[in-house]
This record gives sequence, C-alpha cells and structure tokens, in this order.
Amino acid sequence: KIRINMEINFEKLKLGIEYERTFLADLWGYKGHQAISRGVVTPTGTSKIILFVTKEKQSSSIQYNDYIKGNTLFWEGEDKHGSDNRIINSGKEKDEIHLFYREIHHTPFVYYGEIFLKEYKSNSNQPSKFSFSIEYGSH
Repeated sequence: KIRINMEINFEKLKLGIEYERTFLADLWGYKGHQAISRGVVTPTGTSKIILFVTKEKQSSSIQYNDYIKGNTLFWEGEDKHGSDNRIINSGKEKDEIHLFYREIHHTPFVYYGEIFLKEYKSNSNQPSKFSFSIEYGSH
C-alpha cells in the first residue's frame, strides 16, 4: 500500500476510454492494483472519492444493484457503510467523486469523469442507496 507519489489526478485520463486497474495503480503511484481493488477508493490526504462500479458482478461477490440509466448512476453503498458519510457530505466538503464503470466483471472500466450526488437514502440494516448525475455523454 506504499505510494510512490501522492498525486491522484485525472488529467491524463480521457472520458469514455477504458482503463484497467493495473494501469491506474501505476499512474497514481501505487505499488500494486490491490490498493484500488475495492468499489470505493478514498486516497489518503486527497479530496477525491473514486467509485469502481460493476453492473454484472461475479456470483461470489455481494450483489449490489448498481447501474446507469440515462445520465444517472444508481448505486448501493458499501455493506458496512464505510464511505456513506463521506459521499453524503461530498458537496459540502468539496470532495470530487470520479466514476469508473463497467457492464460486467473482469473487463476494463470506462472513465465517466466527475459525478455529482443527486439523492440518497441512508439505511442501517442494508446498503444505503445513492443516485448521481453523470455529465459525460449528456452533451
């Protein structure tokens, strides 16, 4: 989990292009892609929240109901609610949320750029539900 450089930026990434986690880990200075192998990555000391969302997950994974419809991402938060508050407060805290999305597991993620929280419903006994507006592709 040791990082070479502390700069997580998205300037070298292009909207609508597919990226593998290994490429992104190298770009951001991680020693291995395991550091960004979760669905929600919040790099230490940054105002960035990175979502890696897979619509059709492996059968062994928790089956969150995550999908894009129109220009909206519908997303269920983590089972243990680890990042719920950070995402809920992202606007107030000036955190940027960036989306990498893929239709099916074991394929590259498409970069959708910065997304913006529209609505959420906090749950304690099941994953919270969120919706985000996607600006990429809406022009």
